[in-house]
Amino acid sequence: MNDLFKTALQFVLKWEGGYVNNKNDKGGATNYGITQKTYNNWLCARGCAYKDVRYITEKEVEQIYYQNYWLKAGCDKMSPKFALLAFDTAVNMGVSRVKQFMKAAQWKYPEKFIAARRAKYEEFAQYGSQKIFLQGWLNRLNDLQIQLNKLG
Repeated sequence: MNDLFKTALQFVLKWEGGYVNNKNDKGGATNYGITQKTYNNWLCARGCAYKDVRYITEKEVEQIYYQNYWLKAGCDKMSPKFALLAFDTAVNMGVSRVKQFMKAAQWKYPEKFIAARRAKYEEFAQYGSQKIFLQGWLNRLNDLQIQLNKLG
């Protein structure tokens, strides 16, 4: 795992925080942004017994994020800016959204990627219980823009 992944992971963990089980969050119980379902699947693939996501270790978090999000989204083959954008999007919105937003960005305009992500958040917020998350999502996106500017 390289320095860029570690930088991107730090950013993600800043926003994902610790254990949460918000009744309005469609992902259900999460810890460091890892859902119980994702954790169960990861444990099962390794022949391990299920355990509550609140007991996930830092090493497991790092491995899950690297294998299930960084590599699956293709971040290891992207420029630093797009790797950070894609990784955070994969974690927050799912790996499948990365391709959608890369297409909107014409695979070269980070600002168009961010605009597409912002529009999707606004679409999500139209659905009753998801509206309460909009400001947090936008704050995260604004912070992501700051991080991208630091990458040059």
